[in-house]
Amino acid sequence: MRILIVTTYGFDAAFPSRPEQLQARALVRRGHAVIAHEYRDLRYTGQTPRHEWLPGGIPVHRAPTYGFCAPEALLRLLVADRPEVIHLHHLRSLLGFQTIALARRLGIPTVLTVHGLLHDGDLVQDRERPLEAPLRYANLLTTPAHLLRRLAQGAHPRRAIRNYLIHAPLLWADHVIALSHGERALLLRLGVDPQRVSVLPNAIDLIEMPPRPAAAAGAPTVLFIGQLVPRKGFDLLARAMPAVVRAVPAVRFVFVSHNRAGEAELHRLVAEGGVTKQFELLGRVSEAEKLRLLREAAVVAAPSRYEGFGLPLIEALVAGAPVVTSDVMAGNEIITHERTGLLTPYGDVAALAAAIVRLLHDPALAHTLAETGRREVLARYGADRLAADLEHLYARLVGL
Repeated sequence: MRILIVTTYGFDAAFPSRPEQLQARALVRRGHAVIAHEYRDLRYTGQTPRHEWLPGGIPVHRAPTYGFCAPEALLRLLVADRPEVIHLHHLRSLLGFQTIALARRLGIPTVLTVHGLLHDGDLVQDRERPLEAPLRYANLLTTPAHLLRRLAQGAHPRRAIRNYLIHAPLLWADHVIALSHGERALLLRLGVDPQRVSVLPNAIDLIEMPPRPAAAAGAPTVLFIGQLVPRKGFDLLARAMPAVVRAVPAVRFVFVSHNRAGEAELHRLVAEGGVTKQFELLGRVSEAEKLRLLREAAVVAAPSRYEGFGLPLIEALVAGAPVVTSDVMAGNEIITHERTGLLTPYGDVAALAAAIVRLLHDPALAHTLAETGRREVLARYGADRLAADLEHLYARLVGL
């Protein structure tokens, strides 16, 4: 089958674990031909090449955009890269509307994976803290009638049209994929036909790893990997650090982030808590270094205020690391409390600190949770399993 994947920044060669690349490589392994389209953004270094080949023989084509139109991508779809099925990733994509509009005219079935509906600034009042205010379901414009009504009410034309161009694909796609059951419930509230929605979580490449090293004598490490933005809860972990240090004076906290927007706030909180000596901040690390850090961590802390899916949780479990995360969508569908990790209430710093201390004080429990979590991840989240599920969905849409 010839499959076109259309996305935003998913095929940056520096990030081979991104969902689009994992999906593409797994589909190629199953004998399919995969082509990727992105838009070209010169502000983003990973999208500088106009055309490149990624491992697995996957051609990636990046087109300049003019608003929501990319003529080069349309021409490639129409002439050079005509696929049997199109899989779009990310709702807020400049290529989404034009791709689905043309696909409908050409009779090519389309699949849309949303990737974190609560990242949508039209739906939530605060993208960094989306669960702290009511969601604005009625604000999303998904039909021409919605758009005309909003314009008649005096809405800013450019904003209203942009809203429509982003969200119309929700109702146009032949099938929509939610990454969690919580996200599926949100899609149904937005009017997506339940028969057109499947829950297919993201996946990882399952690699053979040597046994997890025995806990080394000395300082146990609590590891945070994620952007330094409020949504990832880095500030919650920083506020929990003093309580953990009082209980386990030898502990070290290592923060790893390629987006250091909140670095000044992190340093302020660490200094304010008097735990600077127990703190280390690293920038972007290689995949190999990330794996090493995960395998050596005594605890991986992910106190997110919201996760579109929670890929870092899965990576931690595959590496055999015990996990503490927030009881929020979609982390609470990956982690089962007291079985594969520990869940803490939303925004509860004291509970976060207590959960970390519990695992540091009880390495047998930490080991049991991590081992159970690793078995479940290996069974549920492999890229080849996702590719098989997608293959079945594509075949049904194409009519094979």
